[in-house]
Amino acid sequence: MEKNLHLHLDCASGIAGDMFLGACLDLGLPPEVLVETVARLGLPGVGFESRRAVRGGVTGTRFRVLLDGRSIEGPDPEEVAAGHAHDHGHPHEHGHAHEHGHAHPHDHGHVHSHDHGHGHQHGRHLNDIRQLLAASGLEPAVRERAEAAFVRLGQAEAKVHGMALEDVHFHEVGAIDSIVDLVGAAAAYEYLAPARLTASAVNVGSGRVKTAHGDLPVPAPATAELLRGLPIYGAGTGELTTPTGATILGWVDAFQDLPPLVLAGTGYGLGKRDFADRPNAVRLLAGKPYAAPAHSNTDAPRGRREVALIECEVDDLSGEGFGFLMERLFEAGALDLYFTSVQMKKNRPGTLITLLSRLEDRERLAGLLLAESGSLGCRLSRVERLEAERTFESVETPFGAITIKRASLHGQPIALAPEYEDCRRAAREQGVPWREVYRAALIAVGGTLVGVANV
Repeated sequence: MEKNLHLHLDCASGIAGDMFLGACLDLGLPPEVLVETVARLGLPGVGFESRRAVRGGVTGTRFRVLLDGRSIEGPDPEEVAAGHAHDHGHPHEHGHAHEHGHAHPHDHGHVHSHDHGHGHQHGRHLNDIRQLLAASGLEPAVRERAEAAFVRLGQAEAKVHGMALEDVHFHEVGAIDSIVDLVGAAAAYEYLAPARLTASAVNVGSGRVKTAHGDLPVPAPATAELLRGLPIYGAGTGELTTPTGATILGWVDAFQDLPPLVLAGTGYGLGKRDFADRPNAVRLLAGKPYAAPAHSNTDAPRGRREVALIECEVDDLSGEGFGFLMERLFEAGALDLYFTSVQMKKNRPGTLITLLSRLEDRERLAGLLLAESGSLGCRLSRVERLEAERTFESVETPFGAITIKRASLHGQPIALAPEYEDCRRAAREQGVPWREVYRAALIAVGGTLVGVANV
């Protein structure tokens, strides 16, 4: 499948590590990527299975970790209904590493009684995970992403339990299936190399979950810590977002509604259980950016549309606070945002915050602006915005494919610019200055114009 696309996760039924991998495979990730990854881990008897299945009327890919040829999670509902726990008669693919080992029965199905103690006698500390990854022979980018994921999850556990990071005994992630889930997810991400990864608000489920520390409300403590700062809600019964799923969400660039895309593909990753009220699936959409016209401006003159202008002044927010405010508002869908130094009442120095948003987003973004800035009020108005028409194309450079954004007004070209995120990714991967990648992309497209802000 094509790489470097914009990927968007629809987490209406939550997310778990196995579901993310199922969605990647369903989208077109070659199974060989995961076969090689699992083999390099060198875990005795461990492999995986991917097969077609149905949840809530939606067909997708079910990913399961195998130990000695059998699912660590136990049989899925359709296998039980068919009267066979292993020989399920569905077309599927297997990936295997070695020939012997010991099972650690563990149900990390998507909605379950999730024992975060799990009774594992062979759990691992962070140093054990690091040693496993260091000896694996995985590609450096995969190894580093996987290790960072385990560190992030370990930090959440350490905070919840009030202990040092090196003393954390991984419960879920110490299980074989979750090691495969997280390392496999890192390999899938690096292979797909998304130009941008966005996600919807995350459904965490509802009710209570059984843990080694008692009966706790959903989301469980470590999962809640991992989700701190992210948009979540609760719908459906049970624990819909697992710690591994919450860890993977740390790779998301922004949480927002589905952005305008020229859709190239869709993948569905299925969970273990089958729900009556919703498909137990995470959806992964892939495409290229598309400048869609606002639905409320269909009668506006060509190139114009109405947007909301939101403003307020503050005089008691630190510089770091302004940086975080900008980050949060852009993640939430702001079209533009800038700060201007002003003199306020009683000649106090302050900052004018000016925000542009879609009309349908103005109440939500205004509320977020007040919450993050501490301002007691803001002004809202409707203004017309004259917008350049935007198109996108991909060019080949010595550093890989880079997306070029062209801008025109009434059919006349006015600017072009390489996409920042593509240049950033290539510069990091190739170990070269960002400006070299940017310059190479301009040369490849034959451009001489420097892109203007927010083209």
